[in-house]
Amino acid sequence: MNNTSDHDLLRLMHRGDHAAARELWSRLGGRLTALAASMLRHSAGASLGPDVVQGVFLKVLGRPARELKSIIDVAAWLTTLVRREAIDTRRRFDRGRAGPGAVMANIGHDAGAASADAELLSALDTLEEHQRELIQLKHVAGLTFDQMALVLEENRDTLASRYRVALQRLREVMSGRESAARAGVGRSS
Repeated sequence: MNNTSDHDLLRLMHRGDHAAARELWSRLGGRLTALAASMLRHSAGASLGPDVVQGVFLKVLGRPARELKSIIDVAAWLTTLVRREAIDTRRRFDRGRAGPGAVMANIGHDAGAASADAELLSALDTLEEHQRELIQLKHVAGLTFDQMALVLEENRDTLASRYRVALQRLREVMSGRESAARAGVGRSS
């Protein structure tokens, strides 16, 4: 099945072919789960990422076969579905939260994660939501700008330009933190 297109795998999965479902999951499941976990890390938590993606795959099985024929890019289409479901899950969680003192679920990495990962996550949090989402779609979901244009229903070139701005902003934040850390080194209290 390695030579089978994503579109054919989707069609076969929809017909009940378990091997096709496993192959499609093998190709796309990891990055879709990472995207969902990344989008949910401050509200519902990364632990719901796999549930979101599995739910999307189950919903796909309930879609009419004629709808599947019109899909241009399977990875972009599934990313769109996962993105929407993650946003809906985050909203449901946020509405049901006990209040500002509620305990947040894990943020996508364990206590032993490298401080560089924590710094990057913290720097990502300083970006505006649309900038953070572009970086997530590009680096977590692994989409091309053409696929991102399908997911976000925006012009490819506009998204590429916004992505470059987001990446530059991220670099500035990381550089500023690095400079601040260096300035603090060697100081005595």
